[in-house]
Amino acid sequence: MDDICVRLKESHSGKNRSVDSQNEGPYVGSHSQSGEKKLNKNKLTIPKVVGNMNTPMKHPSSVAGTYPTTPRSARRVCTAIAVAGLILGGQSLANAQTDNFDSYGNINDMKAAGWILSYLNPALVNPSIVGTGTGKGARLQANPFPDAAPAAIMWYKTNEYADFYMAVDIASWPGTGKDQALVLFGRMTEASTGTVVSDQSPASAQGVICNYDASQYGEAATDRKQGQLQINMLGGGFDASTIAAADITLVPGRPYRIIFQGKGLHYTAQAYDWNDLSTPLVTLEADDTVGTATTGACGVLGFSRDGTTGTVDITIDNYYAGAAAPSVAIGSGIVHPVPGTPVVTSRVPSSRWKNFFNPATPISFTANSYSANVIDAAATKFTLNGVDISSKLTVSANGTNISASLPASVLQANNLYSAEIIVSDVGGLKKSTNTFWFDTFSDAFLLSSKVKTIEAEEYNYDYGTYQLDPIHVSGLDTNLNQVGGGQVGYYDMVGHAGIDYSNRNVNPDFSFSKFRTADPVRSLSGGLIGIEDGNHPTEFDPGSDNVRSRYAAAGLLEYVICRSEPNEWLNYTRIFAPGTYTAFLRYSSFGTTTNELHRVTSDPTQPDQTSVKLGTFSLANNFRHPNYLYTPLLDDSGEPVLLNLSGTNTIRLAIAGTPGQDVRKAMQNYIMFVQTSVAVLSSATVDGTYSAEAGANVNMAARTITLTSSGSSRYYRLGSSVPLKIKSVSLSGSTVTLTF
Repeated sequence: MDDICVRLKESHSGKNRSVDSQNEGPYVGSHSQSGEKKLNKNKLTIPKVVGNMNTPMKHPSSVAGTYPTTPRSARRVCTAIAVAGLILGGQSLANAQTDNFDSYGNINDMKAAGWILSYLNPALVNPSIVGTGTGKGARLQANPFPDAAPAAIMWYKTNEYADFYMAVDIASWPGTGKDQALVLFGRMTEASTGTVVSDQSPASAQGVICNYDASQYGEAATDRKQGQLQINMLGGGFDASTIAAADITLVPGRPYRIIFQGKGLHYTAQAYDWNDLSTPLVTLEADDTVGTATTGACGVLGFSRDGTTGTVDITIDNYYAGAAAPSVAIGSGIVHPVPGTPVVTSRVPSSRWKNFFNPATPISFTANSYSANVIDAAATKFTLNGVDISSKLTVSANGTNISASLPASVLQANNLYSAEIIVSDVGGLKKSTNTFWFDTFSDAFLLSSKVKTIEAEEYNYDYGTYQLDPIHVSGLDTNLNQVGGGQVGYYDMVGHAGIDYSNRNVNPDFSFSKFRTADPVRSLSGGLIGIEDGNHPTEFDPGSDNVRSRYAAAGLLEYVICRSEPNEWLNYTRIFAPGTYTAFLRYSSFGTTTNELHRVTSDPTQPDQTSVKLGTFSLANNFRHPNYLYTPLLDDSGEPVLLNLSGTNTIRLAIAGTPGQDVRKAMQNYIMFVQTSVAVLSSATVDGTYSAEAGANVNMAARTITLTSSGSSRYYRLGSSVPLKIKSVSLSGSTVTLTF
């Protein structure tokens, strides 16, 4: 709601707020008829370099070896969690290493502290110490030898570990615009000797790595712009074999912490967002079934994956390496990388992306500094949809840990919320932010007469044919038994290209045609979790978060449209009850993109249809596919669209975004149309009691409200299912006109 005051003696205005044959680059091997990938190792050959610190690499013309133009790790080599009893003997050979780089003025200071700079040629690298948000960091910059060798730069120490635990922050990097990898290198040895050396070249290093590939599919203008976290067994010359991978795209502009550990032959990798250190964004686990790396050094490598033309530019901070994790254990979360900084350790809702949150449940959280540093309870901040409501918090007294809660009355049913918590120490110098998103829609609300839900997979078939509400749920249940079908629901009905849908593919993809098996439109039961590791044998593992009651009753997971691409579309013909509607799309995405909603203005049973755009769904980067949110339909000025859809309409969901770059970013679950009305409330004072303006005349089409003035001044608020804003107010005689 927005407040606006009208002083009746003067006018006043105000505002408030693919087919699988598509060249993906990283795949090596052949395609099976089912569309699944058969993979082998991807080998990037780099010449061995004798010496490191003072020995320049030979001129490219004298360098032996081959260099793929798009070097990438094998994308889908998957191993099961193997023999649990394969545990390497031995203890740590050195103490833990910690470094925040704050004490260094230049790289010579780093070298004096025991760091070794590793490169292919000194002329190719430009390491430096730079400022970060919390102090200083080490900037890794490197250039390639054109047509000869890729860019690579590494810092490491010779401390040797069998079991190891590593962590480092990505403090700054340019996002998906640069095809580079940040690599945590464990059990690193020289490939020719199998030992830790003091002049290790990145060209001949072997061991096990955790790498975050910022742009897994390339950096060209037409390449997909999504990232990936991997675990690779690595031989000399970067002979890489991927044993675990997760689709995840990090958002530039804030730090992330990457953790990598090996215990025996078992490896775990995790990525954390500094804006929520209570739960990892993703966890990978896998075993080395061969036992190729048993002990070695640890280091951090920046590496260009763009052949012999790409560059490296990554800033790291807060490095740790040791035989085991730091002593503080806090469940699934981690302590803040800057010691003594308080962090949110638990929260209700606990999920960072929470759908169907009960508005009667109070929001609460705990925070801890995990040190003697005291948290300032009074400085705790909480904003909800951008509004500071910290005054409503009930917070415990100052201490090394605190708890806080909000009354349930702050939430309204059937709304979207974004929240931010800031906790600070008493000195005000150490603070952290925790962000999360949730909605208060409910299963019962979606089934009510106020809502029409269009499932993304239930698009028209047989030249514009559609079914009347209520549409029967259909598909294959979790035991692969058919539910509905044969025009009882939309399962396996056949659509026609150019009439019921438009898709860049001609033939169905068996792996991604689980709802309409004869159509090339890609669909999945339960969505996509986007992980292949020892716990997730295939990328087709379902990533369902919520299953609505009518699907659960039939033993079904919810279906989604997946692997969609810009310029594709789906038609839905439905009969709408009279009224004004707002629309929401429930989606998941691991990259920012857009979808559009259109109304078909020609015959939906014929080709060459025309349509008019109704608005845009802006899809945020939710980091990974299993994280679902709602996004409202907005007009070009960013305001919620009010739709008059009375009667029979053919609605089109159009996949927008940038061709090439936005391929396969999002999955669409359903479109929710909510009958919307606007209530006007007013008060004589801004902090007073607001009561309904019973005589207000709301014109939804014109987006105006007229009412009779009352008193010398008046404050107005709007109540609606979407966050409508009062754009202007005018007074003519005793009539007040609000536009929204």
